[in-house]
Amino acid sequence: MLAFVSSSAYDAWRLHQQVSMSTERELSNLARALSEEAERSLQAVDLLLTDTALWYRDNAERLNPADIETALRMRAAATPQVSVLTLTDGAGLQRYRSRPTGEPLANVADRPYFQAQLNSRVAGMFINPPVVTRSERRAALVVSRRLERRNGDFAGVVTAIVTLDELREVYDAIDLGAGSALILTFDDGRLVVRQPPDPRVAVGGEDRETPRVFAELAAGQASAPRRSVSPVDGREKYIVSLPVSDRPLMMSVTRDAYEALAPWRAEMVGLVGRTLALLLVGLVTIWLMLRQLLRLERGEQALRQAQHMESLGTLAGGIAHDFNNILGAILGHGEMAQRRAGDDPDLQRHLDRIMQAGARAKLLVRRILDFSRSGVRDRQLLNLSQAVEEALQLVVPTLPERITLQTRLESGEAAIIGDVLQIQQLVSNLCSNAVGAMAEPGRVTVQVSVQSQTHEPARLSHGELPVGRYALIQVGDEGSGMPPEVFQRMFDPFFSTKAVGEGTGLGLSVVHSIVTDMGGAVDVQTTLGRGSIFTLWFPVAGALAPALAETHATPLPAGQGQTILVVDDEASLVEFAEEMLADLGYEPVGFTSSPAALEAFLHAPQRFDAVLTDETMPDIQGVALATQILARRPDLPVLVMSGFGGEELEAAVLAAGARGLIRKPLSAGELAQAVAQVLEPR
Repeated sequence: MLAFVSSSAYDAWRLHQQVSMSTERELSNLARALSEEAERSLQAVDLLLTDTALWYRDNAERLNPADIETALRMRAAATPQVSVLTLTDGAGLQRYRSRPTGEPLANVADRPYFQAQLNSRVAGMFINPPVVTRSERRAALVVSRRLERRNGDFAGVVTAIVTLDELREVYDAIDLGAGSALILTFDDGRLVVRQPPDPRVAVGGEDRETPRVFAELAAGQASAPRRSVSPVDGREKYIVSLPVSDRPLMMSVTRDAYEALAPWRAEMVGLVGRTLALLLVGLVTIWLMLRQLLRLERGEQALRQAQHMESLGTLAGGIAHDFNNILGAILGHGEMAQRRAGDDPDLQRHLDRIMQAGARAKLLVRRILDFSRSGVRDRQLLNLSQAVEEALQLVVPTLPERITLQTRLESGEAAIIGDVLQIQQLVSNLCSNAVGAMAEPGRVTVQVSVQSQTHEPARLSHGELPVGRYALIQVGDEGSGMPPEVFQRMFDPFFSTKAVGEGTGLGLSVVHSIVTDMGGAVDVQTTLGRGSIFTLWFPVAGALAPALAETHATPLPAGQGQTILVVDDEASLVEFAEEMLADLGYEPVGFTSSPAALEAFLHAPQRFDAVLTDETMPDIQGVALATQILARRPDLPVLVMSGFGGEELEAAVLAAGARGLIRKPLSAGELAQAVAQVLEPR
């Protein structure tokens, strides 16, 4: 009996350590993602300030105040996180604002940001600690850059106000989990934002939950995940803090230790139950009770996971959308450079490398969009064996020498409804997971087959399999297997058993998302010390799948001088579309402002033969723009572009009267085919 109690105590201690390490990994991943998102937002603000400073230096003397205020308003509108954009002269007096605020123009010569820019030509972007601004009388961060005359003399300051209310709204959409908090501070400890807010901690005052972090950073040490008692509420918390790039800001994520250790406490109930069962001979009764509790816990875990994935998916999808615009310009101009490179082999080789890297980046964006469940997917009948075989051709070169790959592809001509790129993602992620599970030489097996579930629904490790005929992908390894606590959380986003910085924790969550989105199911069998087998079940859609199409180079369809209205808030994408359409024989007219494009159309509606518009833009979005254009000219072909939308957006596009939705980033061939198709007589 003493040995049994000792064994139970050791198991409880080991589980406590595992849960604690898992919490630290999850919080580290969250802190990293939030820190990177904050840096991207600050980069956008800095770009706005730098560009405005250069513009003002070159144009201030020839523009009247109304023109300057109009320009400021348009510039601020392109950066949603900026509430007010302000120009201040060399004496500290505010001269122009991007919008009326109801407050008089004030003198800010006493503000730290003004003094910093006045006293140093190399202050760069200066982030002022939270203040109640004189422009809006609201708590905000004031981000500034120096204004200079052409001779380099100090001419004043350009500032962007980012209100704390807007920051809170952004972070309020993120589900950090029960008992968790997000804390954004300056590197001296002054609080910027805490979500959820705590009335005991004032904005601008010192944050008392993370003081040790700043001492460690000042000493040149990395701030490691830790556990300490909060002086704010006296509760023990896990704390992870990361700097926001080289900015004077710190992003921290905390979680109440009591909430974080809930899985450990739940397991302790089981240990105590088994001990009491041995003493009281109540094994059957206790087993039934635990089974019922487990069902309830699974339901609660499924609900929490769905909410967690939805909020993180929104964040991931927004990042993918921004990257899609950048990638579209890279691929578009790279493709045009390929067409004009001539016979120079070195230039062709360099351009090929650029396009190959762009293609890999395009696949990465696709993975992020699949994770966010907002990507546009092209589904068709496909042969599963052939799709897996092509995916393995990409996987084999990446396998370590110690790993042997064994395949058995026997689905015949059975077809499923799917996307070849998503099948490649599934195979790549599962093979990568299998290799990571094997520290020693071993074998990874990949099998494709067809099975029927004929009698009644089958219970799988993750979900239920209805009666029907299914095509299967099985990926097995000879690794160490998974303990129960890892098995229960393996599909959670950002959950990883690897060391911090070695894994994203998204691979298996993407697998689960893709399979369930395709109407399939996942079954995982694992044995400690012997390995794991992942089985993906896909409903068979037909008896025959066509071979995957081979692409052949064909001449791009040319235009005959038709005028195409191009609208996108990304100037580089407008430039690419204009140049590409001009090469194809069209007359493109590009706008980076949807209101300006609408005004040009209404001025001469018969001038244009087709419209190509982005969906996500400030002021007027693509569907709304199409609706207003078609109200004036119902016969005009309109195409809407988007890299972040699904069936709902496609339905809205068609309901507005547009001809269709096309995916970004666009290649030259896709652009040429889409425009030529809508210009054909109906």
